[in-house]
Amino acid sequence: MVILSLCVLPVVCKAQDDFQTWHGAEVVKRLGSHWEVAWLPEIRIRDDAGQLFYHEYRQGIRWKPFKTLQLGLNYLFVRNESSGKPLEEHTGELDVTPKASVGSWDLSLRGRLALRTIQGSAGEEEWQVRVMPKIAYRTAIAGRTLTPYVADDLFYDYTRTAWNQNRLYLGVSVPLGTLAGAQISVEAYYMLQSQLGSRRHDWSSNHVVGTKWGVRF
Repeated sequence: MVILSLCVLPVVCKAQDDFQTWHGAEVVKRLGSHWEVAWLPEIRIRDDAGQLFYHEYRQGIRWKPFKTLQLGLNYLFVRNESSGKPLEEHTGELDVTPKASVGSWDLSLRGRLALRTIQGSAGEEEWQVRVMPKIAYRTAIAGRTLTPYVADDLFYDYTRTAWNQNRLYLGVSVPLGTLAGAQISVEAYYMLQSQLGSRRHDWSSNHVVGTKWGVRF
């Protein structure tokens, strides 16, 4: 995590964009061989990692009918203070994620359809589509299993009829072992978040260093 931060900070210091840190967890409980439930809380800190402005809680159920396909249904609650006043969001999400493995390479393409209800927004209800291709490579260094990955999360907003956000990830996932029957892992990543402003072609960017703990029962 320290090494990742040192690599990112020189870039941030030269830019006018904001440096943020995002921290989350993913707690998964298996329900047989094909079903599982998941809870994913996350907080976000902005203004050069000085102000807590956002927290979200996603909970959902996942179905894996085949090794190469996962379907999910989620409810997401968000409290966002980025505009100066707290706004709450309630969102329903449908995920469809085909997967494939070729040797040590893992490939996936998550598609997400979301119906967002945002307090105080002009439309109140907004449809959103997200597409996230991901490439990961399973390897080992000094006896420790590592899975570095690259992913790109693309957002399409039907209210604005525009691609309005892109999140480019470079990260690594590390399993830490088993504790009280649960598999524990940690993930660290750098993410470049690009967002479309109120006018077309008016883009801004944030540099994000994030962590996510994984607990799987």
